[in-house]
Amino acid sequence: MVEACRNATSSECAKAQFVPGHNLGGEGFNIVTMKRTGAYVINMDKVDQAGGTCMLCTNTHENNVQQKLPISMVDWRPVPRCKMRVYSQVYESSESLVNSTGSSIKNDWKVGLEINVDPRFQPSMMLGGSHSRAANFAMEKSKKDKYSFANHEVYCEFYNYRVQSTPVMSDEFSQSFKALPNTYSRNTKSQYQSIIDIYGTHFMRQVSLGGRVKSITAIKTCEASLNGLTDSAVKDCLDVEASATILQKATVKTEAHFCREKLKKLTNSQSFSAIFNERHSEISGGDMDVGDLLFSSTSDPKAYSHWFPSLKKTPDVISYSLAPLHKLFPNDPRSKHLRSALKDYIFEHALLRSCSSKCSAGSHTSVREPCNCICHGDNAVKVNCCPVGKGLAKLTVKNMKATGLWGDYLTKTDGSVKASYGEEFQRTAVIDNNDNPVWRETFNFDNIKLSMAKKLIFEVYDADFHWNSDLLGRCDISLKSGNHNGMCVLNHGTLYFSYMVKCAPSLGGAETYLDPFTQYTLEQPQNNKTKTGLQPVLQILIKI
Repeated sequence: MVEACRNATSSECAKAQFVPGHNLGGEGFNIVTMKRTGAYVINMDKVDQAGGTCMLCTNTHENNVQQKLPISMVDWRPVPRCKMRVYSQVYESSESLVNSTGSSIKNDWKVGLEINVDPRFQPSMMLGGSHSRAANFAMEKSKKDKYSFANHEVYCEFYNYRVQSTPVMSDEFSQSFKALPNTYSRNTKSQYQSIIDIYGTHFMRQVSLGGRVKSITAIKTCEASLNGLTDSAVKDCLDVEASATILQKATVKTEAHFCREKLKKLTNSQSFSAIFNERHSEISGGDMDVGDLLFSSTSDPKAYSHWFPSLKKTPDVISYSLAPLHKLFPNDPRSKHLRSALKDYIFEHALLRSCSSKCSAGSHTSVREPCNCICHGDNAVKVNCCPVGKGLAKLTVKNMKATGLWGDYLTKTDGSVKASYGEEFQRTAVIDNNDNPVWRETFNFDNIKLSMAKKLIFEVYDADFHWNSDLLGRCDISLKSGNHNGMCVLNHGTLYFSYMVKCAPSLGGAETYLDPFTQYTLEQPQNNKTKTGLQPVLQILIKI
């Protein structure tokens, strides 16, 4: 049995290397951006104990070589086994994704800051991770369209350790703190802010080291729906492709068969990850930085197999416990001022859930996503407020009138108008004895399917008897979305009219009829309450 750790002489310590990732714990961390700062709060290079000895531990991941620990490190151990698997989840809004950005944090980062008892705190606030790269990606997408987000990640833990309760602080951090003024006010806020700018809000007290790949795919909800896919189906097919990368072989699951069959019907693309390619990826650990590593089985088959073995030697932080910076100075009166500065900074960057409008008629608020709406569903719209098919629209025809009609030699015209689209038609009442009639009817054609082959057809008749009507003229109109005025020159006279084409939610384009298969528009659907659902909290108070 190999001895795990032992006290070693100074000469042994001088020859030994540090354990992998020895300086990752004790690093500063910004809870707002969810980033490590790269500035060290704790001295993780000092190894000498009393009498010049140090601690050497056996690294079973590197041929049982003995490596040294910093004096501020305790409970270091290699994790015996690692089994990679794909973890995935769908988030229906940017808000729910932002709320999940702290999933790598093992403890409650708010402990010691008294965030929840602060008068500025509101339950609807999003604090940690509000300005992370993942959050910014999701919120920018949500400004443009109705998106959901599929999160895929794999991780493997090789080592873990914690920082001791009374660690050796880095000289620079200690000096920076001691240089702070004894009061916190508007005049001294910038000096306290400088600490945050450099070191962040917290430090990492306990870390798990290894490798992680995280990919967030933005899914245009209605575009996927128009192609017969739910958000969950897209996520599942991305699961299959990510698993193929991790396992280094194709999978034969039922999901894989479904995805292959669906892919044949969609495009000529080889993969779902190529079709749904709006993605934010983060790679932690290892020697390789391939942007789309999780979905590289086709584009770069060897990328993952090169990355994974390098994790044992060059791991990164994959999960951690945090402590606020002011906790390192419990007996210094400036500690409470630093705590106030940390709180002000966090509240200053908080996001507040704020739905900008109510759900429109025919829809209601989602129980799971307060700023999303759910439709009742009908022949045109699904419950997710996306159209049931491409080219769907509502057509309204009104303001019909004619001038200069001439149907009879002896009397004036008894005129009526027939408007038809495809198999559906509607007809006005007959206006007797009038060569310049104005029809008051409005024709509503609900849930029509636009195509190049179909036209809006107007026919004007002179009705002499119920069995004998003379056609005075006909015209065919190619429809365009929006409101339009038009006219038809008849055999005898002129017809004037207005029409409006309103495309189903998330369908659009000036000439929707030209190619209904591709006429998906990025216009924000009306049934979304707000573009992002998130608003910055601007008011910041400084307690003096």
